Order: sequence, then structure tokens, then C-alpha cells
Amino acid sequence: MADEEYIEHLRHKLVSLAMERGSFLDQQVLALSQLLDRYLVHHLKRQRKRRIS
Repeated sequence: MADEEYIEHLRHKLVSLAMERGSFLDQQVLALSQLLDRYLVHHLKRQRKRRIS
């Protein structure tokens, strides 16, 4: 799965979980949000390195 597809998958999962839990403040929703954040940062750093090289 490409990075963009995985990011979109996590984003969709996050929104679905938030809707199911009724809040973006739910602990599981927050944990998934943090995972998505970390992955986005990782992805952006990799893109930046590719542009510099």
C-alpha cells in the first residue's frame, strides 16, 4: 500500500471511529489520531529528503 493510500486509510478509520465513539476526545480516537500524525510527519520527511537528493 502506498503512503498516500495508507494515510487515507488511517484518516477514514479515524473519522469512522470518532463517529462511532461520538467524540474526537475518546482515548482510542486520540491514539489513532496520534498514530496518523506520526505517520504524516514521517511521510513528509521522506518526501522532503527525496526533493533535496
